[in-house]
Amino acid sequence: MSRFDRGSSGHAKRLGWPLHKKQGIFPYGFLIFALYSISAGMVSSAGTGLFSGLPLGIIVLLGIVSTFIGSMIGWLIGAAMYTWVGKWLGGKGTFSDMARLFPAFSLLMIWLAPMHLAMVVMYGPELFDTPTSQFAFTNLPIGVYLLTNVVTLAIGIYGVVITCKGIGLVHGFSAMRGFGVILIIIAIGVLLAIVLAFAFSAMLFSII
Repeated sequence: MSRFDRGSSGHAKRLGWPLHKKQGIFPYGFLIFALYSISAGMVSSAGTGLFSGLPLGIIVLLGIVSTFIGSMIGWLIGAAMYTWVGKWLGGKGTFSDMARLFPAFSLLMIWLAPMHLAMVVMYGPELFDTPTSQFAFTNLPIGVYLLTNVVTLAIGIYGVVITCKGIGLVHGFSAMRGFGVILIIIAIGVLLAIVLAFAFSAMLFSII
């Protein structure tokens, strides 16, 4: 019996199915991220005005393609970070196993595709325009905006729980320690952002 089966709940065993696959990780990973990119990418530039003036179909397509490219990059970086930081906390997982499981963390976001599609169909190009009012932060009716964000937040929280369980499954430790891995990575990201901000500010002041 492997460490992925020993003492695992039925939920964890279902989550860990990619770890038992004999074929390479890429076919199913590409499929999951393609579906994720369609779901998230179709509204990724909503309210930004980034592609204003372009046909609706092109805006949606650009969002999907850019999200897919970002997912491919995030696949490698995320799997490496989860493996590396997990080993700090006593984990025994490998990059190969983490990379094999990593796409499964995006499955829940695919559920949002019907909601996102409805938003695109109902509001069209207006969804992607920059809000015109001075204090506005969306072009959507406030009720629709709140509802979609509550649904997205709920799915996101459940996704964090699944990710914690997955990290723990690969490394052979608890989901709480998996949550610790996520917190450490967030802390590293914040510290890097602060360092880069100070470095950029110092560069600007030196030029001025």
